[in-house]
Order: sequence, then C-alpha cells, then structure tokens
Amino acid sequence: MAQTVNRGVPVRDDRWRPTDVVLNGIIRKCIEDSHRRGAESGSTTTVAAGGLVLGVFGVIISVGTGNPVLGLLVAVGLAALGLVYAGVKAPPPRIDRRRILDVLGGPGNLPAGYLVYGPAWQAGMPEYLHGVTDRELRIAVKLCRYYPCAVSDLIRLVARAERHAMEHAVHGHEVTDNEIFKIANRMTAAGVASMANAPTMVIPAAA
Repeated sequence: MAQTVNRGVPVRDDRWRPTDVVLNGIIRKCIEDSHRRGAESGSTTTVAAGGLVLGVFGVIISVGTGNPVLGLLVAVGLAALGLVYAGVKAPPPRIDRRRILDVLGGPGNLPAGYLVYGPAWQAGMPEYLHGVTDRELRIAVKLCRYYPCAVSDLIRLVARAERHAMEHAVHGHEVTDNEIFKIANRMTAAGVASMANAPTMVIPAAA
C-alpha cells in the first residue's frame, strides 16, 4: 500500500549519513534558492496588486474631492500601512518541493545514500517516494549505503526483489523483510560485479 508524504527522515541502524561535501552543499543551495524565489514571487505579486488598487483609490478620491494632492497623500499613507501589514501577516511562500532539485535531475537522481539525508527530504524526497511502501523504503534504507547507483534504481531493485520473493514463496508463507533484503542484496552484489567486469573504452593516444 502506497504511503503519504508525511514521513520522517529514515535513520539507518549504524546512523550513517552521506558526507559528500560538494553534493550536500548543492542540495542546501537549491533549498535556499527555492525559498528565495518563492518569497520574491509572493512579494512582487502582493506589491503589484496593492499598487493597482491604491492607484485607483487615489484617482477616485482626487476626482471626488477635486484635490489631487489629497488623493496622493491618502494613497501613499494607505500604501505604507499596507506594506507594514503585509510584512506581519504575509503567509510563508508556497514552494513546490518536487521542483527544488530539478537542476540535479530530481530527488530520484541522487545517489542512493541520500535516502537518509535530511536536506534531501526537505527538497522533495517524500513526494518522490509517495508511491513506495514502508517495507520497500525500510529495505532500501538498509541497502542505500552500499548501493552504487541512484535512489530511483535502488527503489526499482527492491520492488523487483519483493516481486521475486512473492512469486517464489511457498503457498501460505508470509514473505518477510529479511527475505526480500537478502534477494535485493544478492542482486546488488551481482550488479556491482558486472559493473566491475564490464570492458572499458580505451582511447588511443594521439600520434
């Protein structure tokens, strides 16, 4: 059964977290930039709408009283009060967390270990994992430190391992997390071995 995005950041038994300083910094920068863009977008919209309303109100006062200066003063005074009120009452900017890591290809394109990295969960990981069951996530977390590919690849591998376990289970036997983990772990080891044995391209040196 698929889960909601209301999950906490998973913690491995060994408490390991990714320590890639460069990638960690990029993720944090993406989060900061998304909040900045959201705040700027909200402020611009509010100011533009407020300016239009106050401009019309000032014209109405000017025409009604025959005093353009009075209309201008009233509009400026209301604008000042409006900006103060907006600064106090403005809701936090709306941020589409699914788009924060677009520059990196999205949360699923992060290395598998980022399943247990807090800032990644601030940057769309819960939304990306929306269709992943709690059991699949638990097993993926156990494998993520040593899995050599991306989060998306690891999630697919665990799903394949789960299907394999279900298909080959004895009738009436309830498949356990540990059984699925063992299958996924063997698949991981086989994948790593095949990558290590893959032929590499040799570029001939220039004459």
